[in-house]
Amino acid sequence: MKKAIPLIMSFALVGSCCMLNNTVKDSCSAITSYKIVEEGTYDVDDKTSFKYYLTDTDDGYIIKYTGTAEEVVIPSEINGKKVTKIAYASFFNCDYVTSVTIPDSITDIYSFAFAGCTGLTSLKIPSSVSSISSSICKDCTNLRSVTLPDKVDMIDMEAFLNCTSLESINVPADTEYVMSDAFTNTKWYDDQPDGMIVVGKTFYKYKGTMPENTSIVIPDDIKCIGDSAFKGCTGLTSVTIPEGVEFIESSAFSGCSGLTSVNIPNSVKNLGHYILEDCTGLTSVTLPEEIEYLSYGTFKGCTGLTTVTLPNSLKGVNIETFEGCTNLTSVNIPDNNTYIGEKAFKGCTGLTEIVLPNNETLIHEETFSDCTALTKIVIPDKVLEIAENAFSAHSNALAIYGYRNSVAEKYAKDNNIKFVALDAVTTQQTTKAANTTTTKTTTTKTTTAKSNSPQTGDRGVAGLVSAGIAASLLALVSFKKSRR
Repeated sequence: MKKAIPLIMSFALVGSCCMLNNTVKDSCSAITSYKIVEEGTYDVDDKTSFKYYLTDTDDGYIIKYTGTAEEVVIPSEINGKKVTKIAYASFFNCDYVTSVTIPDSITDIYSFAFAGCTGLTSLKIPSSVSSISSSICKDCTNLRSVTLPDKVDMIDMEAFLNCTSLESINVPADTEYVMSDAFTNTKWYDDQPDGMIVVGKTFYKYKGTMPENTSIVIPDDIKCIGDSAFKGCTGLTSVTIPEGVEFIESSAFSGCSGLTSVNIPNSVKNLGHYILEDCTGLTSVTLPEEIEYLSYGTFKGCTGLTTVTLPNSLKGVNIETFEGCTNLTSVNIPDNNTYIGEKAFKGCTGLTEIVLPNNETLIHEETFSDCTALTKIVIPDKVLEIAENAFSAHSNALAIYGYRNSVAEKYAKDNNIKFVALDAVTTQQTTKAANTTTTKTTTTKTTTAKSNSPQTGDRGVAGLVSAGIAASLLALVSFKKSRR
């Protein structure tokens, strides 16, 4: 009945979580270590069997359903140990399964667990489960009803994507995060009336065509503004985001060309990618005081934006953040910033001057390319590397201000750009002797020791990646799937 293979193996398990890009919940990044002490196949009867393993933490994992039964009952114990986990893709594409009974011993059901089970018509998640993992029932086209526990903190991305028959699901009012495409292409979503759709504490979507000159006030208890929540709502002219919102998902306001100003409250800790892309009417924005990273393309194509104040807490300006902001005339990059991504300011044709942060910053490919009005860029001594085409298609009037024998001077020389030294300081030393004054002119150089710490690695872009800084930037959004 039980074909067990003893094993002593070390594993690290990262639980399913949403994008984010960092994470919506800190626990998503937690790593649980355990040892597999037994692995094998567990036969419930002639038609029902599972691959499993047991761990030294007294957890039993269902790894794969290997039986032929259409009605499946998952055991609560295997060899005296509780079954607590249904692993990744355990029932993936088991299209012959019509029902699954999940015991109360289960605490975690991982991503894609029942994805592609087209014969499944209903599913009840036990109260011991607190989060619904990504793509858990994706493409279950005959799934009509889902019963969730009374307390669910998150429904992850694409959880019920393409469950075209799903018409009944009880999302608890206290569910804080409903991530991207959780209910896309379901009967439940299609049956919702046009207008604002709120699911739990997530502003999930504005459905239908928004009337012109619409002002939206996000409800006070909302924690998350969902992926593409207002995407393409050209009639949106103002939005009020209350304190308490913690996360704004990718493309939330993308294409809202009528939006002129946005105030993002200090409670927001994470921003998705391209949240304000192509908001061509946007002229002003207030960012959270403690935000650390701007994600991909935050203001890409915001042609009406003339100025933006970046908070001192900012550590990274990511890929394409300000690309195509043709009317942006000035921006102050704070000294805490250590990363300016590819094409971050590409095509900002209104920029005339940039002062880079006095930090160990990397300037990536095409960061300031096509900035044809740029005449002055100040590069402090701490800047570690400038990509070859960082200032491609620049004006002939461009001058680089930097320190002698620095990355800035070398870049200017290699690319035939005028270089102005910042470290040429003339001082006068006056002495009195025999009623005469002698004036001595000296040139001094201001130098700053460059760190060889692990943060900067080999001082190149690759070093940033190896140090994990770039990885932490990309982790924002987690989340994530490719752009639509």
